[in-house]
Amino acid sequence: MPMITLKRGAVLAAPAAVPAAMALVFRWLSHRLSPQAAYNTGFIIYWLAGCIGFPMVVLGPRRAARLLTQGRRPSGVEVLLLILPAAGAVSSELLPNRNKIDGMLAAVMATTGVINATGEELLWRGVFLQEFPHDLLRGRLWPLVGFSLWHLVPQMILPSRLGRWRFMLGAGLVGSVSAFSAWRSGGLRNCLVSHMATDSCGVTAAQFRLGRT
Repeated sequence: MPMITLKRGAVLAAPAAVPAAMALVFRWLSHRLSPQAAYNTGFIIYWLAGCIGFPMVVLGPRRAARLLTQGRRPSGVEVLLLILPAAGAVSSELLPNRNKIDGMLAAVMATTGVINATGEELLWRGVFLQEFPHDLLRGRLWPLVGFSLWHLVPQMILPSRLGRWRFMLGAGLVGSVSAFSAWRSGGLRNCLVSHMATDSCGVTAAQFRLGRT
């Protein structure tokens, strides 16, 4: 079987395989570690295997770096769409919890936000942008399903106060904006900035990572 066929098959399987595999990992960890350790370890596995390892195999380091730094200038409508997820995170998560933020918490919020956003853009947008650049179903909608479902997995340990499915739908909206921006601009630069800003507002998750809740 040609390598390109194997690679495309792996890419197509990812939106189903990644959430399913990570659900098993988080469940296994939750039975063997404290909630904090299981949560942190699960994310490290997700980042290393899914968000870095898989895209490096599919894209290669140079192509991945180019995708992260390229993208046509966004239109006014696109800028507005890219601002909305971050604005929502600021109003619903950052501002209500601002009194809880100190230097350590802010560092964890920013660091994990940058790592998570970068890896997820490569996994859920970058590899599909390369393999299926003109395919609406396989290149945009299918990975959006996987991206949305993945957000149910960490809630096996840390449920969202919004509720599991409502949080997943919110993640789907963020993913929709990123997908629109990535395919319109031909790169990840614009949606990466928005995704980083949104994820870096996670006060509750950062508290949990540090064992403060």
